[in-house]
Amino acid sequence: MSQHPIPPEDDPRTKQLLRLGYVLGDFYFTPEGYVVWTENYHLKRGYCCQSGCRHCPYGNSPEDRKRKGSAG
Repeated sequence: MSQHPIPPEDDPRTKQLLRLGYVLGDFYFTPEGYVVWTENYHLKRGYCCQSGCRHCPYGNSPEDRKRKGSAG
């Protein structure tokens, strides 16, 4: 698993996610402000949501989709 930036605990977005039960290491924020779920979070959740998440460990990331599309 790759290392991702740990969001600041005093960030209101981080506080909200922590209140909802997520833990540091489950997510990070892009420079544009989007929340990104880590591979660790996906594995804890235990299934693929079929949304093409960036760190999907179940073979449904955008990179995996590109490989599947060009493999045929």
